[in-house]
Parts: sequence; structure tokens; C-alpha cells
Amino acid sequence: MQPGLSPLRSMYDDSFSQLPCSLLLGSLSLIPNDTLRYTAVGLAAGAGVSCAILLKRPSVQLRNLEVTVNETEDLIRTAKEFCSRDVLVLAEESVNLLQIKRSASIIQCRILDSNTLTWKKYRLLWGEVSETTKKVKKTRTTIQLIMETERQRQFTDDINATQIVLGHRNPMGSPCVLEHPSSSRELYSV
Repeated sequence: MQPGLSPLRSMYDDSFSQLPCSLLLGSLSLIPNDTLRYTAVGLAAGAGVSCAILLKRPSVQLRNLEVTVNETEDLIRTAKEFCSRDVLVLAEESVNLLQIKRSASIIQCRILDSNTLTWKKYRLLWGEVSETTKKVKKTRTTIQLIMETERQRQFTDDINATQIVLGHRNPMGSPCVLEHPSSSRELYSV
């Protein structure tokens, strides 16, 4: 996923998430009887809460966490190939990711071990999965920052090399006087 596309995608996700709500409220105005209207609102609210609970179940969140961890692993592999200067930081983030994977495995064991999930256990597991997800996102952000820093270094090196080839700078870094096409003289320094 490219970093520049995420705000645009978020904007579309928000507009699509508002669509069902708008349709529901619009269709409620078509119900002539107040009793039926309130019953429909109650049923819709109950269905919405049930859907939210099902989507926020620890097992569903754990699957989403697993996908994020796998994507972060791929990102670390790419960063190790791309960023040779930050090997120690990448190694630390790899260790962090392994610890996160261990935490996710422990949570998975707790989910599998419990026959029935009480509300208290549900909240506890949900909190643990949420905290682990935050850690993965922090690790992922660190890796992305390392990769962007390396890209900036490469861009700077390419700019400097191109300027040297064009004669804007000499390799020693001292100022060069250049002839501009408009016959004006400019002084460039490092």
C-alpha cells in the first residue's frame, strides 16, 4: 500500500460507511405507523450491535492481527534488502515482531482453551488483541520510516551526483561559478 493513497481510501471508506445509515434513516420515514417505525429502529439497532460484537470478537481481531503481522514481516524483509545502513534497528524490530507473534499465539491459546467466553474474558481478550495490534502498527511505522529515510538518502545522492555531472558542484564541495543561459552569473555552494 502506498502511503499517499491512504487518506483518499479513508475518505471513500467513510462515505461508504455512511451510506447504509442514510438509507436506513430514509426508509424509516416511509413507514407510516409510529409503532412500526420504533420497532424497526429497535430491530436495526439490535442488528447493528450484534454485527459490531461479531466483528469485534477476539478471534476475528486475531485473524486481522495475523494479516497485519504477515504484512509487517514482508515489509521487514524488503527493508533488510533495501536499507543496509539500519541493520541494527531492523534486527530490533524483527525481535519486536517475534515477541508480538508470541503474544498473539498466547492469546490464540486462551481463545481455544475457553469453552465459553464470558463478558469479562471477552473484554480482557479484546483489550490484549487491541494492545498487540497497536504494537504491530508501531513496529510497522518504524520500518516504514526507516525505508523512507533510505529513499531520501538515495534521492539526495542522486541529486548530488547529477549536479556534479552537470557541473554545478565540483567533487571537493567548493563553490563553482556557473554560466546561466541568460548570461547571468550565479554562485552555487554546497
